[in-house]
Amino acid sequence: MRPPQAFGLDDERATLAAELVELNMQVHDRAIGLVGPMPLPPDLTMQQFRVLGQVVRRPGSSGNELGALLGVSAPTASGLIDRLVDKGLIARSDDADDRRVRRLHPTEAGRDVMRQMDSMFERALGVVLGVLSVADLELLCTSARTMLTALERVGAPAAAAVSAEPT
Repeated sequence: MRPPQAFGLDDERATLAAELVELNMQVHDRAIGLVGPMPLPPDLTMQQFRVLGQVVRRPGSSGNELGALLGVSAPTASGLIDRLVDKGLIARSDDADDRRVRRLHPTEAGRDVMRQMDSMFERALGVVLGVLSVADLELLCTSARTMLTALERVGAPAAAAVSAEPT
């Protein structure tokens, strides 16, 4: 992760951002220690899971781009993609500008797999709910809503720019 200063923040925000990143890492580490990491779904290999994760993070990537990101050959990437398509976790679509290129997108089932894998917060919350006061839970909800609103504000210009691109 880049240091917060790299984001062009003023000193006060940079200090708070650094503290937030550090606290988030500590929460993550303690939650993993408490509930453990989520096991891979039994029908996915680690490489398939890595491919699915990249497709979820970068929808519209090509197989070649994915192979380069993962450091695998084009045939290896193609085989991994084929298996995930067969499992219904990702879908291929033709590139609008270059018919030789196939773009990869997660299916709803693929996104569900990733959500289940990312459920450590929910599992950890289930363990600590009994020691959190109602005020603590309200504060956590307020913080989560604040983060969601900020993500939506930042994402709105990007989404508008993509929809404004000529097809």
